[in-house]
Amino acid sequence: MDIEVRQLRALVAVDDERSFTAAADLLGTSQASVSRSLAALEHALGTRLMHRTTRRVEPTDAGAAFAATARRVLAELDRAVAEVRGERSVIRVGYAWAALGAHTTPVLRGWNRAHPDAPIRLVRVNVRDGGLVDGVVDLAVIRHDVDRADLDSELVGVEPRVVALPVDHPLADRPSVGLAELVPFVVGVDRHTGTTSAALWSSAGLDVPPMTETGDVEEWLDLIAAGDAIGVTASGTAHHYPRPGVVFVPIDDAPPIEVRLAWHHRHRHPAASRIARAIRAAYDAAALA
Repeated sequence: MDIEVRQLRALVAVDDERSFTAAADLLGTSQASVSRSLAALEHALGTRLMHRTTRRVEPTDAGAAFAATARRVLAELDRAVAEVRGERSVIRVGYAWAALGAHTTPVLRGWNRAHPDAPIRLVRVNVRDGGLVDGVVDLAVIRHDVDRADLDSELVGVEPRVVALPVDHPLADRPSVGLAELVPFVVGVDRHTGTTSAALWSSAGLDVPPMTETGDVEEWLDLIAAGDAIGVTASGTAHHYPRPGVVFVPIDDAPPIEVRLAWHHRHRHPAASRIARAIRAAYDAAALA
């Protein structure tokens, strides 16, 4: 079976753009060339990778899975070529909302100064795995248990929980609050990547507050700023997303949130351990300060 790099790039471009015309523009080639490359790849694999209609192109299940693998293969190939040529090879680190909180800028600047040929570039991806499964990133910062067999991770830090409140909320001027005090209020939760669920209260033997779902961190913050909900999150959110109209108050009896660096177990980036150490050092230093 002969599979060519240009075929993989055509597949990824079509999957990203969902259009042969846009994919051709992205690759700097003709639509016919992209179509031939994809058809040749489908023939080599013996299965259809894309559903084609007059209005849209959608991946099949096999196409979505193979496109994710193709992204990782192409990223490793591009990295190897860059190393041989002595060129920069960007390390893509995905995150859903808070990145590394207060440590984001110091870690990025410190790493990028020390490793100018392999800088970190943050990529915000609003999915639970931070873009790892789809091959969008090389590594990801996540704040939940890694519950997929194809992903691995290591702990790099912990963050206390805080409650996000409208500025005129009756608890907004408090130095800290308890979980029980939040029960009467509607809690906004991010249905895609959030870390807050009913178990936070039920596991403490408390009544569960009413909850409303939001689509992402921006919608979550807007809901809180409008006075329609409160939110429980990691302290990193307060640093990464300061918002007029929203204040963050520590919760003194909630368990902390673990921050983990994750990767696809078959495509561990060679810098993963060094990046994990750099992040862990930043969290450890803050804990000792």
